[in-house]
Amino acid sequence: MKKPTNVNRRKFLKSVPASAAATLTVASAANAQNAGTRINYNHSVASGDPLQDRVIIWTRVTPEESNHNGIVHINWDVATDRDFTNVVTSGHIHTGQGSDYTAKADATGLEAGQKYYYRFRVNDQISPIGETQTLRDKGKEKVRLAVTSCSNYPFGYFNAYRAICDNGPFDAVLHLGDYLYDYPVGTYTSPNAEKMGRLVDPPHEIITLSDYRRRHAQYRTDPDLQEIHRLYPFMCAWDDHEFANNAYFEGAENHNGGEGSWHQRRAAANQAYFEWLPIREQQIFVSYRSFDFGELATLAMLDTRIIGRERDLTYDKDPDWIRTAVDDGEGGITTVPIAYDADGNEVTDAKILRDLTERTLPEGWQYRRDYRAFHKRLETEERSMMGAPQEKWLKETLKTSKKNGIPWQILGQQVIMSMQRRPPTSSVYTDAEKAAASERQKASWKMHEDLGFRYNPDAWDGFQPARKRVLDMLEQDAVNPIVLAGDTHCGWAHSIVHEMGGKHYGAEFAVQGITSPGAGDGNPHFKEIEQKYLKMNDHMAYTSTSGRGYMTITISEQETIADWYVVSEIESKEFDLSHRKSLRYKAGDVTDGKVTLEDITTS
Repeated sequence: MKKPTNVNRRKFLKSVPASAAATLTVASAANAQNAGTRINYNHSVASGDPLQDRVIIWTRVTPEESNHNGIVHINWDVATDRDFTNVVTSGHIHTGQGSDYTAKADATGLEAGQKYYYRFRVNDQISPIGETQTLRDKGKEKVRLAVTSCSNYPFGYFNAYRAICDNGPFDAVLHLGDYLYDYPVGTYTSPNAEKMGRLVDPPHEIITLSDYRRRHAQYRTDPDLQEIHRLYPFMCAWDDHEFANNAYFEGAENHNGGEGSWHQRRAAANQAYFEWLPIREQQIFVSYRSFDFGELATLAMLDTRIIGRERDLTYDKDPDWIRTAVDDGEGGITTVPIAYDADGNEVTDAKILRDLTERTLPEGWQYRRDYRAFHKRLETEERSMMGAPQEKWLKETLKTSKKNGIPWQILGQQVIMSMQRRPPTSSVYTDAEKAAASERQKASWKMHEDLGFRYNPDAWDGFQPARKRVLDMLEQDAVNPIVLAGDTHCGWAHSIVHEMGGKHYGAEFAVQGITSPGAGDGNPHFKEIEQKYLKMNDHMAYTSTSGRGYMTITISEQETIADWYVVSEIESKEFDLSHRKSLRYKAGDVTDGKVTLEDITTS
């Protein structure tokens, strides 16, 4: 990368328009106010949320004096060339401890469909030069997007980010959540994290504003993450780990009373996210927004995690016991859990059943969960995933896109939307592996076998009435719908369905993790398990449960092509990149309620 140099003031004045030149008096004053302040750009620069006439540009300045507690005044420039001989707009911003020395500007007055270069200046200290581009305002020229998710620092190097840098160009990078992880050292990590120099900071679970800021700061020292941010504008959607594992609006699985107020933790995570990401800020907790790529595609970035989500039901906590009706001993009827003795036989004596509790079950006896009733709850119980305001916004966004003649409507969001049955997997394991499995794993296998399949309640399968409302929107208010998903660390492609054998509502493409492991990583039977997925889900066109990497989406008027790429290594900086799958979704294919994703992979 070419090192930026200082610009002669007279030459600089001639190169800027009058509106930008007018800011020089302010900039000079800022330099005077910064007298004696020395800073470093340890976290480089970034851009994001491009529109047709503007883009967010971001940096973070680190004062060289460790006890610095004042304001740092920053000048910024946007130009059409990397030498900044044609500066089109400039401005002044300031930062300090109140925003963790992060700073961003909404650079306005730009031309649609134009590539730009930007930089920040504190006195004679100039940032790395960033590259960005605005969205086109008309036309249906091809768009190419890189799609990423689940970047876990202690699992390994961000080689997939480097591969995206080396295999562009892209119009933008979509990050679908889990930009960072909330865990302490030693939790959900490679055993070689220390050897790689990738132990997390702070070493404890992040809870406070200071914690979240430190974790963001650490991630942003990664050279590959810095470079992808420097090269391309980002469009980001948070998932749970930017807050805490399995987060929802009123709590999280990975939050307990001993960790203080969830509301305060949620607000701290939200603040740090908006400080450290090049995202256009709205009101607190509101991250959903939309982008139009000319007259070709509308992208709606959703929040399926925080703003409107209720707690997801879980197989561990929420199924009731299998129950039966017995006489209550007083001439009436009551319902009690069915008990099974040590030999697995059903106990039928009404008095014994009435008197039993979980605490008084004889040794070897057990109650059993009613998983079939639990599935019925998932399928019928009304629970919020996005919240009513976001649902209303999404419907209006889709309607406007269709009314404007835009052929593609894309939902960028976190979790798998299509129904996805998880198959029984125990049949692929050896007797020795079954014997070595934990009791919890054995119970899970048994449940799979009894039910025939299992849902993922954390995904849209756990919020099925809410999903049906979104699918109805896609049917009524979209032309060619596409859903993008992250979260699972696996590659997937579906024709979107609400129920097995039902209508197809569009195509769904899901991306594997940048470093977080998929269900098949480290599992010698992953290929056999993948075949079970494909057999049980006839609307599934692709599954890849192993490997880390990224996905690209190439959109033209006639078709959208999804490609999956995998890096060979994440615990070494030396790696190879392989192309794993390419699927075509043709415009108009959804019209008859049946979508066929064509495999066009070449060796």
